[in-house]
Amino acid sequence: MTRNIAVGIVVYHAGIELIRRFELLSLEGFDVYIFDNSPDFANVRECSKHHPKIHYSTCGKNLGLAVGISAVAANAYHDGHKALLFFDQDTGFNSETLLYIEQNYLSNIINYENFSAIAFKSEGSALVREVPLLINSGSLYFLEKLKALGWLDCTYFVDGVDYKLCLDSLNHGFRIGACGDTPGFDHVTEQADRRYHIAGRTYSMRAYSWSRIKDTVSSNLKLIFSALKTSQFSFAANIGRLLVIYCATQIAVRMINTLGIFKRD
Repeated sequence: MTRNIAVGIVVYHAGIELIRRFELLSLEGFDVYIFDNSPDFANVRECSKHHPKIHYSTCGKNLGLAVGISAVAANAYHDGHKALLFFDQDTGFNSETLLYIEQNYLSNIINYENFSAIAFKSEGSALVREVPLLINSGSLYFLEKLKALGWLDCTYFVDGVDYKLCLDSLNHGFRIGACGDTPGFDHVTEQADRRYHIAGRTYSMRAYSWSRIKDTVSSNLKLIFSALKTSQFSFAANIGRLLVIYCATQIAVRMINTLGIFKRD
């Protein structure tokens, strides 16, 4: 079976659910490009030996997300693929998800000519719309555009990788899109977020480590300066707003955990 898109995943300490998703992808006939940031855990490498559709690579240590995505995208490109669907390792999906995205791609190849990526989501309208930002997981990358950008900016480790791609696309005249109503997505189950019930509403929040907060803040500040340097003032303001929300959320979740004033799951 020949599929029209490839799939890429960057792994770090992969669990059994991810191995099952690799096997599903292989059985569905997709070429799967894996970059392993924790090669001392042999489960992913061993799985790839039994599935010729799974293309395994590693550099022997954790080089971060930007290097990993660049590697899987470049390998897929040089194997002749035009588009690569990327998933974070903790994002759930099924056969319906894959078919929906592949069919959307085939139906819109001409319409996507000026796009570098389309972010597929479970919520929202199925009509594709242009957006200023996307996240990596669930995004369909158009590989000729990524090659023109020099792949992803590997000066970013984890945080800011996806937003820097959006800024680079903007500076090169490429568009970013989003498409909703995608079946089978599960961005929640394997996340470490806790649910807090506040004033009759439920919020998902997580208290990140101080090292992760430091990386997020520094990456976003670097993004803001890069945007200002290229006169992308609206982009810089958008990142600044998200950074303020992020910092406020981290303060709030610590206060809530310390005081224990709201019910949580």
